Amino acid sequence: MTAVWTLSLSYLKKSKIQNLFIALLILLSTLLVATATIIISNTGNLFTDMHNQTNGSHQILTFEKGLHDPELVHQWWESQTGVDVSSLMRYRTLSGITHQEQDIPNLYLFMMDMPKLPFGVDKLVFAEGEQSAGPEKGTVWVPTSMAYANNIAVGDTIGFNTGKAPLELKVSTIVIDVPYGAPFTNTARVWMNSEDYQIKLTALEGEDNYLMGLRFDDYSANIGYWDRFTGELGTPFLESKMEFEGISSFYLIINQIIGFVMIFLGLVMMLIALITIGFTISDAILANYKTIGVLKSLGLTSRRTIGTYAIQYGFLSAIAIIPGLALSTMLSKVIINLSVSSLRTDHSDLNIQGTGAALLVGLLLFVLVLLCVVLYAKKARSVQPVQAIRYGMSEMESNKIKSRMNSAGARKIGFGNLPVIAVIGLRNLIKNLKGSALMLVLTLMASSVLVLGYVVLSSIIGIQQTAAKWGYDSANIAAMVINKSTFPRAEFEKALTSDSRIKDVGWQGNLTAIVNSEPAPNKENTNAPTLSIYLSVVDGSYEKFGFATVSGHNPRQKNEIAIGVNVARSLDKELGDVIEVYIEGKKQSLIITGIYQAISNMSNSARMTIEGVRTVSPGFNSMDVAFINVNDLSQADAVVRDLNDRFKESTSVVTQQTLLDSVFKEAANILIYPMSLMGLFFIFVTFIIIYSTCRINIRIESKTYGIYKSIGMTSNRIRLSIALGITALAAVGALLGIAVGVYLLPVLLETILSSYGIVQLPVILNWGGIIAVACISILSAALGSWASSKVISKASPRILVVE
Repeated sequence: MTAVWTLSLSYLKKSKIQNLFIALLILLSTLLVATATIIISNTGNLFTDMHNQTNGSHQILTFEKGLHDPELVHQWWESQTGVDVSSLMRYRTLSGITHQEQDIPNLYLFMMDMPKLPFGVDKLVFAEGEQSAGPEKGTVWVPTSMAYANNIAVGDTIGFNTGKAPLELKVSTIVIDVPYGAPFTNTARVWMNSEDYQIKLTALEGEDNYLMGLRFDDYSANIGYWDRFTGELGTPFLESKMEFEGISSFYLIINQIIGFVMIFLGLVMMLIALITIGFTISDAILANYKTIGVLKSLGLTSRRTIGTYAIQYGFLSAIAIIPGLALSTMLSKVIINLSVSSLRTDHSDLNIQGTGAALLVGLLLFVLVLLCVVLYAKKARSVQPVQAIRYGMSEMESNKIKSRMNSAGARKIGFGNLPVIAVIGLRNLIKNLKGSALMLVLTLMASSVLVLGYVVLSSIIGIQQTAAKWGYDSANIAAMVINKSTFPRAEFEKALTSDSRIKDVGWQGNLTAIVNSEPAPNKENTNAPTLSIYLSVVDGSYEKFGFATVSGHNPRQKNEIAIGVNVARSLDKELGDVIEVYIEGKKQSLIITGIYQAISNMSNSARMTIEGVRTVSPGFNSMDVAFINVNDLSQADAVVRDLNDRFKESTSVVTQQTLLDSVFKEAANILIYPMSLMGLFFIFVTFIIIYSTCRINIRIESKTYGIYKSIGMTSNRIRLSIALGITALAAVGALLGIAVGVYLLPVLLETILSSYGIVQLPVILNWGGIIAVACISILSAALGSWASSKVISKASPRILVVE
């Protein structure tokens, strides 16, 4: 064993830089895979833990339309066993705030009359500020989602837009409010002192609204409760209802995306690391072929020869995996804190789970490295001492290289017609096919990772171009009715129709509907499920305001409906099938004309025309959003200003750009850090592996380069020829990487997003940026090859020839 240890130590000392790079590669592989494992382990747990801790509601009922007596509904639910019910909380709706002299228009606020603590359902968790029984007079409590997204701190003064003089209140506490605290939301509950509410809000025109939360012991049994509700009260619930899926989806989606991308790329990097280790061992055996042959002739067994490599790479793996695991814990905590910052408090850290799984990943990687080493080091068994001393490699390998260089394919390249620099570069690639293949795959993966990150970020930042494919409208302007009781509908419509700048106007409302299905004649499904869904109703043309479908078209006739992809999946429905929809308790059979995807409500929704709803509810007119298209998009901001000035007491008018930016810029800000980090990792890995591979090839070809220098070629020309060959290879890899990053990886990402209602990822392809980003991997490859060839300029021709 003394000889084995001595050889292992000598290999470690002899190739310090190469061994350092191998260790870094293993460290980065461990970091990515372990971080992804921890993120995925915590994706649901953090939300679930907080939801359970606060006794979070599964459904939130809001009473804004005057269709139910809130007290009666609340009493009925309190009488049910197996359901926890919050108090009946009153509120007024406001829109927009002023903070530090900046207007933040796209915030929709439920100004809550603070009930007495503690809450039975949806308990508030204090994140910042002093804990107390309620807000003091002149102060408010705001949720973390609103505070962190808009840089609001304890002690700041906020001006709330009431349509008249702004209502200025001081922030005394920031709280975690789970149902209305998800990332990317533009709706928040602001908790007011009861006396302030009575004096300052009830004095405004309009009426109080109410909401209540329901938490079921068994959420899956909620349909039974609602059937009983309809039977005993004689009517289905006609007001708005927010489901648990809608509450939880935005807490989970970003971590799912990040975790999926990281674990995929981590596994790719692990594979690259193992291939690189195998390649390095193969070349180490080739470089030390004569030495191994001599040692075997002196009695060193094949098993002990393999042991020298196992000890060497086992040591490198151990010193790389341990810090990789430690760093993964810190990195995952940073990413999770960014993505679920609204669940974080200043006096307690998030309880990060999954460290055991990360340790298992580290152990698995260590075992894989050792197995890879043993697999490739077995080649040392075939070393024949005589051939090793004569050829410096096996006779078969020597003949294989000669035939490759003299093959018809090599001759067709026409070396004699190419510049010397190009010949040397091509010869270097052809003679070392394994290394060339590794570099090609590496640059392909690096460029595909960079392209994927760029495409995802640019698609989210530029979401206005693809809003319809995310399930939103594409109208230029949206006007939301904030105070329905004081909204002058006739005056507002008159202002719209008389404005020559406005091209189209349409109204949207919503209600809760129950759907189930009649099985199609060719289907065997006789026990169709029943779902409670969000039903969008438009007075006008869906196409005019940019609503898109994945297949088919939006409803145009009163007997037609379009359904979300998750509704279609749950009910096993296709285009042309008939679906039963219960609107205000009355059944209507409708033909499915379209299936669409929508990130909001996880595609658990449907679309109908107002004529279809009025078939069963003739008096329906609960339309609270106006979609407005203008003749000239440059006039949109002016139209918004004029309408806000005139109707600011009851409406909030914003451009589509403002509406989308307020929601999706936060998503882009969260994604940019892990995506950039993964891109940097792959750029660094590209540099490392190409440096290491070129260094091996240069050592093997040292005699050849010595001859080149002895006949007058300068070191820089030799180095340039090597770099040009590698750069050309990297360019091919980058082109293939663009195809993978644009067309393949987004398809894999869709497997995660499909459960959230997105089955076709809406991407924006900015080809100039895509090509520029892909070229970064080419630059990294060129720098790696140039840096590795520095040894040529340092060595004299005599030393190179002697070697």
